[in-house]
Amino acid sequence: MKKLFLSVIVTLLMGTAFAADKSPNTAKNFDETYRELTKLLNTYPNLGGLDQDVLVKVRIAINENHEIVVMSTDTTNEDLNYYIKNTLNYQKLLADELKVGKGLVFLVKFTK
Repeated sequence: MKKLFLSVIVTLLMGTAFAADKSPNTAKNFDETYRELTKLLNTYPNLGGLDQDVLVKVRIAINENHEIVVMSTDTTNEDLNYYIKNTLNYQKLLADELKVGKGLVFLVKFTK
């Protein structure tokens, strides 16, 4: 029983040490990247069929040429899905905040 208790205490202390090792500020600031993405997506034409505002979650990655690759969107509206992928795919990202192979998930709001 004493060994079990000691093992539990050691495990808890080790878990706490590993959890404390992670930086609490792991969220990076991608202001320039967001500005660029907003500029690219802000030129959308008047999309018919939007009877209300739509919020779309977009997942992108950066390829070895520092181009945007749209991995997925969570919209069921095929026009929005096509527009997002057609507008962003293989556009050169000037901001150097995202490294090759890294991804980013962001929200886009389309208004009617």
